[in-house]
Amino acid sequence: MFLKKKQHLSLLITTLFCVMFVASGCGLLFGDEPATEPTPADREGRALVPTFTATPIVEQTPTSVPVAQPVTESVVVTTPLPAAPPTATITQSLAVTSTLAPTATPALKARLFIETDTVNTRNGPGTNYGLAGTANSGQSFDLIAKNQQGDWWQVCCVNGQQVWIFGELARVENAESVPVAAQIPAPPVAEAATVAPTTAPPAPAAQPTATPQPQVVAPPPAGDPCAAIGGDGCKFKLRNGPKFAGNGGGELKLQLLFIHSGVEGGQPQGSYFVAMFKDGQKLPIADSVRSIALEKNQGSLGAYNYEYKLPASSLPGGNIAGNYTIHVLDGNGERDSTDFGVTVPDGQGEIWMEFDQG
Repeated sequence: MFLKKKQHLSLLITTLFCVMFVASGCGLLFGDEPATEPTPADREGRALVPTFTATPIVEQTPTSVPVAQPVTESVVVTTPLPAAPPTATITQSLAVTSTLAPTATPALKARLFIETDTVNTRNGPGTNYGLAGTANSGQSFDLIAKNQQGDWWQVCCVNGQQVWIFGELARVENAESVPVAAQIPAPPVAEAATVAPTTAPPAPAAQPTATPQPQVVAPPPAGDPCAAIGGDGCKFKLRNGPKFAGNGGGELKLQLLFIHSGVEGGQPQGSYFVAMFKDGQKLPIADSVRSIALEKNQGSLGAYNYEYKLPASSLPGGNIAGNYTIHVLDGNGERDSTDFGVTVPDGQGEIWMEFDQG
């Protein structure tokens, strides 16, 4: 019985709650003002948007089952405004111009370095060219060019000129861009050398034996009297004389004529004198007395341009008679003739002789 009454009471309360909920929605229970008729402007400016219920994501735990709670969200709808024009994204490229000039990397200079004590430099790329000088260890030169094979380098400079150096005797740096020489002098023509045969030549064919003929031996040439006497040898010849004349025997007087028969038929020649010996002893004839050029005097025995006197006391034996030899000397005291023999008779101390260099 009691249970039935309790069920009737619960049903009554539930029915009452439903009536109140409906009345509140219609505005009857709480005295709300009656709804006004919307104006056309409201109809145009407002649009109904359905509401929705979002279901949140709830982590599940192994011990309990989560219960989703309803969440009611109200969405306010306003009159859409004209969409703003899209914002244009402008990308500007900022060009930065440097006021500093770019620094150029300097080209490395091609150089050759001597690393041997002494190196020969030549006029061309080869040992068959002439020497141009030498270069010493520690010296370096600018590279100018190379030969086609690349084993000789042309450098500047030795003794003021461009020369060539063998590559194996030096070290080069930065030589990648060195050009091949456009003009290389032709090598000098080597003289043909006589090469001895390495093998013995074949023996000639046997020839018939000829009867040997007696050989005529030529006599040896006559000895040259002017050979190995020094000076101009036999420049002067004895053309006339000697002639003698008596003078009492108190002195030896020489009257000599030096001429050149090829000039004007016998032009007198100057600056000559003689050396004279008696019995192998040289007579004291001074070289300060010389023949006179272009002039001559007339003596008792003939014309002369040289005269010299010696007292008998200055001669070997104290007299003028005896055997003498005489030869001609030039202005430098050098011999210009061979020896001529003269035998002076007793008392005939005046002697005349004519020497000709023509």
